[in-house]
Amino acid sequence: MPKFVPSGYFSINKALDRLGRKLFPSEWNGEERKARRGLISEHEWLKIKGLPPARGGGAPGTGRGRGGAPDGPVTARMPSPPDDPSSPVYQAEYKAGERYASARGRLRVSLERGDLEAAILDPWSGTLHRASASLWRRHDADRMIEHGQAPIPHSPNTGTLLIKQFAEANEPAKPISPAKIKEAIEALKRKTATENLTRPQQADFLRENFPGYRITERRLNEIFRMVPVPKGRRRKSDK
Repeated sequence: MPKFVPSGYFSINKALDRLGRKLFPSEWNGEERKARRGLISEHEWLKIKGLPPARGGGAPGTGRGRGGAPDGPVTARMPSPPDDPSSPVYQAEYKAGERYASARGRLRVSLERGDLEAAILDPWSGTLHRASASLWRRHDADRMIEHGQAPIPHSPNTGTLLIKQFAEANEPAKPISPAKIKEAIEALKRKTATENLTRPQQADFLRENFPGYRITERRLNEIFRMVPVPKGRRRKSDK
């Protein structure tokens, strides 16, 4: 049964869908929240697939099975497509998870800045409690957004997290032009010269600084290729 949503508010999922469509006009499909967490990009998989498997704790190849008994030779098994990082199905799910993380991050930033307003519905009393900006500075803020639950003020219980309704942009985003792509590359170079950003954070930076333009994943990858990672800094492109 769908949870009750008071008039004037969105559920977390609907709010994320609106932001997701704005961030990824051509890619967002509304199923991003179902993507498994912890998947890796094909680039990251190519770097680690040739490494020897982990040993110890009963891992394959340790010579120990349940109860510490020898388990004999281990036969390698090829992963099935949903679990194979090199498969298109896996990578599509990975990209969906990245889109979801970007939309969730944008929602959190917008709530902390006060651009959007959230409330916590107490299901027992029906009271709506306004969520303070400090709630979005907590270490578990992303988790609250994912689960759509937040602590009820002055109560040991949790309530339903809701977002005050906001309008979608009337004008569709324009495709980003070659001239704007050059500007975006230079802007991102300046930003990453002083800050170590993950690729999703870099994507958020670009979309925030070039509003009104549709920056697809293809264009993002084009921009990322032109922005080198400073020497001595660990690459964080796929987190």
